Amino acid sequence: MPEDVADGPLEETQQRELPEGWDAATSYHRIKRQLSPEQRTVARERAIQAILARAQQLLRHAARPTRRVEDGFPADGELDLEATLERVRPWAPEDLRVERIEAREADVVAILDMSLSMTGPKIALTALATAILRLRLDQVAVVHFDTRAHKLVGIGEATSPRELVRRVLEVPAQGYTNIEAGLKRAWRELQQGRRRERVGILMSDGIANMGADPAQVARLFPTLHIVQVGTEEKLGSEACRRMAEAGHGRVYRAPTYEDLPLVVRQLVRDVFRG
Repeated sequence: MPEDVADGPLEETQQRELPEGWDAATSYHRIKRQLSPEQRTVARERAIQAILARAQQLLRHAARPTRRVEDGFPADGELDLEATLERVRPWAPEDLRVERIEAREADVVAILDMSLSMTGPKIALTALATAILRLRLDQVAVVHFDTRAHKLVGIGEATSPRELVRRVLEVPAQGYTNIEAGLKRAWRELQQGRRRERVGILMSDGIANMGADPAQVARLFPTLHIVQVGTEEKLGSEACRRMAEAGHGRVYRAPTYEDLPLVVRQLVRDVFRG
């Protein structure tokens, strides 16, 4: 039976009370096609709200990523006495060094595995992990892949966390797992960016059953981090290691999809803390 078909007939689905809270998030993908347009809107909004509430809870003590910037007078900032003293004397006004803290800016693209093996709870947790990225970074592009790759949010597109979660929830889980296609599409997105720092973040078990060797595409990325989700199978682990090495990045392990949001939160702390 297809995953999106509910257990009972359509009338039973429409008559029963719609799920609330986190249950709304995990069941939305399964029941959405069995609902009337009005019910689907309500169910989707409940799912989005539950995901955003959990993301805010996970980030309640987390600060937005920043970076330290050194500049010369008369730029804004506080005097950096140590850096100024290192300048060759006699000093000119521009030798006075100042420092300031700015928001960390980077072009980031999240690359999501949304092939047929994805279930409702996995999609909800993937949406949660992506929301964490968006809430901590000012912009996040999103690409998802199955047999083919698709752009969900483009580089530079002003998309709210709510709209991003909505788009992830509406992706149909289908097709094969073509990591190569996902990386190629993500790289094309990053090429549209204008920021010096460009980062790809792939969330997958690393096991592709379609496409060529994704490590060859990973070499194109200035930085590519891999979040390996699921059991640590040798084939997937080796593929993730090779992709991270080729992309000058790291491998983060999420043993289950339940662990994925926390692992992505740690990745943001490690990579974008300045």
